[in-house]
Formats: sequence, structure tokens, C-alpha cells
Amino acid sequence: MMASRVLASIAIAAACAFAAPAAAAITIFNSAGNVQPSENVLIVDGLTGQTVFGNTNNTNTSVSFLASGAGETLAGFANGQARVEAVGSPLDSLRFFLTNGERFGEVEFDLHKAAGDTGTVAVTFFGSFGTETRTFDLGNGNNWFAARTDGGDLITAVAFDTSGSGVDDIRQVRLGAIEAAAPPPAVPEPAS
Repeated sequence: MMASRVLASIAIAAACAFAAPAAAAITIFNSAGNVQPSENVLIVDGLTGQTVFGNTNNTNTSVSFLASGAGETLAGFANGQARVEAVGSPLDSLRFFLTNGERFGEVEFDLHKAAGDTGTVAVTFFGSFGTETRTFDLGNGNNWFAARTDGGDLITAVAFDTSGSGVDDIRQVRLGAIEAAAPPPAVPEPAS
């Protein structure tokens, strides 16, 4: 009887040790100030291409901004915090992520739209435990979006798609709770 209780306790402990966190989540906000990330992304000024780069102001972590639209060319501007726009057309879709595979627990950014223009945007946050996508209306001027993770989840990338209505730019990108990428698994030495 005692042995069966010990075995049952060991089985329960083992199951709990390998279970995924039940409360892991990405919480999404569509207004400024709900999240206060500790790092501003500063763009490397004058870059153009399908990908432009920036760095965080405190830890100098590299951030990649990748155009998702076919034939879309990005331009990065260094006016303090990050500002990235499409060359010659509205910016329709974009993905940003930490260049070296790091992950982050907080993000905030503004999708700026010219006065009088409206539309919708699908914003996607790619996490360690899944993906969260929400669709929002875009107004003219500032359109703030933010996310925070909990339960051990971390964000690996953020993307948006306006389905053709476009925005002027993405600006004031802020990141927080940056975690280094996991090292690759060790390769065992060949046996002699």
C-alpha cells in the first residue's frame, strides 16, 4: 500500500514537471501606456531594402524590420526612436523581430496613418507557446499597439497586415524583458 502511494506521488510529480504552463498568454492592448517597455529601438539611419535594422538603446540588441509585401522596399529613419516606412507607397505589412533569435516579454509601437485615412489592421504576436492575432480599426494619426507575456511565454516576432489600406509608417517601437536566445545543443564528441 505504501509503495503504491510512493509510485503515485512520483508519477504525479513527473507529470507536473513536464506539463506546459497552463496560464501562458500574450495579452494585447490597442492603446498607449498599458505596457512600459524599458528599451527604445533606434534605427540605423539611411538604410533601405527589404530588411532594415535598428538596435535597442540600453543593451544594443539588434532588431530586424522585414517587409512582408511583395516588392515592398523599406526605409529607416533615425529621428530619435525608430521610424520605418515603405519607399514610394503606403506600408502594407511588416514583421519585426530580434535579429539573433532573442525573445522579449513586452512590446509597444505606433502605426501612424495620415489624417483622414482609415482602415483595419491584423496584428500578430508570435509567442513561444503560440500565436495571437487581433484585428483593429485604424484611425488617422496615432494607432498604438502593445503586448505583454506571462506564464513563461515570450514573443519571438510581431507582424501587421493592413490588407492594402497601408499606414504611413511604424514608429516608436519599444521592447522590454529581452531574453537571450537559447544556446544550440552541444554536439557530442565522436567515440574513439
